[in-house]
Amino acid sequence: MKPSFTRIATGIIIAALGLGMLAANLGVLDMSLQELWFKWWPLVVIVGGVLIFINDIKSYLWALVVVTMGVLWQLQNLDILTVNPWQLFWPLVIVAVGLSIVLRPNSRAKYEVSKKDQDDVTAVLGGSDKKYTSDNYLGTTTTVIMGGNKLDLRKVTIKKQAVISATVIMGGLEIIVPRNVTVRNETNAVLGGVEDKSDQEAGKGAPVLVISGDVIMGGIEIKN
Repeated sequence: MKPSFTRIATGIIIAALGLGMLAANLGVLDMSLQELWFKWWPLVVIVGGVLIFINDIKSYLWALVVVTMGVLWQLQNLDILTVNPWQLFWPLVIVAVGLSIVLRPNSRAKYEVSKKDQDDVTAVLGGSDKKYTSDNYLGTTTTVIMGGNKLDLRKVTIKKQAVISATVIMGGLEIIVPRNVTVRNETNAVLGGVEDKSDQEAGKGAPVLVISGDVIMGGIEIKN
């Protein structure tokens, strides 16, 4: 239902833009199309933020940032606000990053994996390369900030389920996974992404590797 609503809303916005262009060209509006766009384009940003929230409620912080910036730009275009919104953009992003880390659900609690059963790897302004050989691998908590991290799980055994809880900010995380597991991506990506290049050979009832957390202006690569 959510993707359908998003598609309908996007279509309505495009249609409204077309009607505005038509009205401007026919002289129905007192302003030209260029003036109309210059004055009201932030409304597109505001609607975009609303659609982000509707499509993924978990991204409410980033939806709020987008809507806030759209409102500030609109107020500036209407000569109500004199402050340059770009001066507020990066502070808002940094605040949202901090809040998203603090408010992120605890993956260990969700998947019933205790803290003592998970390795903890941090890479800040640097890199880390971890190779695991556990015969009962349960997971890793990793934080990557403006750096790089590599988790090599090719020689581990996952009996039922393992959890990698990742926070990646302006950095990269590479995860090499075994072929006999099912990879489940549950990350939230903002100005970043997760690329799954793994070639899985897992059948029904295979152990599961869950990858959760936040990817902000960075990336996670999953491969064999």
